[in-house]
Amino acid sequence: MNLPFKKHINGIHPYEPGKPIEEVERELGLARVIKLASNENPLGSSKKAQQAVRRAIDRMQLYPDGSCFYLKEKLAQSLGVTAEQLVIGNGSNEIIELLARGFLSSGDHVVTSELSFLVYPLITKVCGSELRMARMIDFRYSLPALLELIDEKTKLVFIANPNNPTGTYVTQKEVDAFLKQVPPHTLVCFDEAYFDFVDAKDFPDILSVIKKGRENVMILRTFSKSYGLAALRIGYGIGTPGLIDYLNKVRQPFNVNQLAQVAATAALGDRTFLMKTKQTIIQGRTFLKKALTQMGISGTPSQANFILMDVKKDANRVFQDLLKKGIIVRSMAAYGLRTYLRVTIGTPVENKMFIKALQEVL
Repeated sequence: MNLPFKKHINGIHPYEPGKPIEEVERELGLARVIKLASNENPLGSSKKAQQAVRRAIDRMQLYPDGSCFYLKEKLAQSLGVTAEQLVIGNGSNEIIELLARGFLSSGDHVVTSELSFLVYPLITKVCGSELRMARMIDFRYSLPALLELIDEKTKLVFIANPNNPTGTYVTQKEVDAFLKQVPPHTLVCFDEAYFDFVDAKDFPDILSVIKKGRENVMILRTFSKSYGLAALRIGYGIGTPGLIDYLNKVRQPFNVNQLAQVAATAALGDRTFLMKTKQTIIQGRTFLKKALTQMGISGTPSQANFILMDVKKDANRVFQDLLKKGIIVRSMAAYGLRTYLRVTIGTPVENKMFIKALQEVL
């Protein structure tokens, strides 16, 4: 082929999503398949959000609100910030792309950790920038190790907190010490996609750092997980007005569809659904940890809506065996964790079905 493909992009392996539940049921002849692989909300989504989408369907011929005005107003009120401190994206993934587009060039560095969100290395490679990954300690980010990799060419640092796929987190004390040493030319992005599932008392309050005017710190959050709006793809970033204004210069004019906007706005008003989701996840997390311990299986001390576990057998084989029983989980073999699975917290019934199937498989 004679097209001028870029070498650094040609070497990228695209993300491979799992098959739809319906296709797995058809292929394996199963009446019911439970998906515990993608960290989705086991309770579905808010009824208020669903109703808002139905009302908005009649206006699909119109372009969406390019400023996300009403969503920003409600979100700003909820967070205690101004609308000028918010950027809305087609999922928080798009905001990662905006950061890359706005800050990265060939020769620049991105610093993150191994065993973290796969989009960080992917977007770095697309930009032709250099990726530097620090080693984890006990499946946790080592912030001192990140600092050792930062230099004058480091434009972005990504810290997933809690981290995907390990579920672990960095503490307030660790973050305070880290931010004292980060140079002002390096933007530190705290990806808090799983923020709503945290019950740890020493989880860092990054929002207060931004409210105090720290320019090189940003937060990413999403409506995909705790709000159950993954199909609509909507997330947001929080930063200083100057940073947000800069990101809006590289943002597409109509990047967030109208159905996503109205659903997210309505979901913010449904605190009951959010609290029920958090309660379901924390209780399910406790149940799975206890059940896995009784089976002699070690799992990470997760603060997210999933658990990373060592089943002491070939992860791909266990994944396939569970699939035949109608349980979809995530094998971590692609991360180099050849005996590890990641399982999403489901409903109480789904959690019990997973444990039963895992016992049979092992």
